[in-house]
Amino acid sequence: MKWTHQQIRDALNKYFHKRACLFQIEMALAVYEGHDVVGVAATGAGKTLSFFAPLVMALEEGQKKVIFIVTPLNLLGQQNSEDLNKVGLTAISVTAENANPDTFKVR
Repeated sequence: MKWTHQQIRDALNKYFHKRACLFQIEMALAVYEGHDVVGVAATGAGKTLSFFAPLVMALEEGQKKVIFIVTPLNLLGQQNSEDLNKVGLTAISVTAENANPDTFKVR
């Protein structure tokens, strides 16, 4: 499927009730197309939504996908997990405290 900007906005709004801006959509498209992406924007500008978007896009196409988001702070990883779980997407934050065999069992 060739995604349009509006289709991405609609999918993100469906899951997160947020309207994606142009840089988020462009980053999402690049990631979805398999490109390496480095997102540089101010704190709180919404970079994380750009990396949630390809997962949502895949789910909307009926694909089963997994994403890994590496964060510099454990708190941010936990927040990301909570945000995804709130909208019905299974997520876990892996840290030194819980990186054990039980954490990686399929649920």
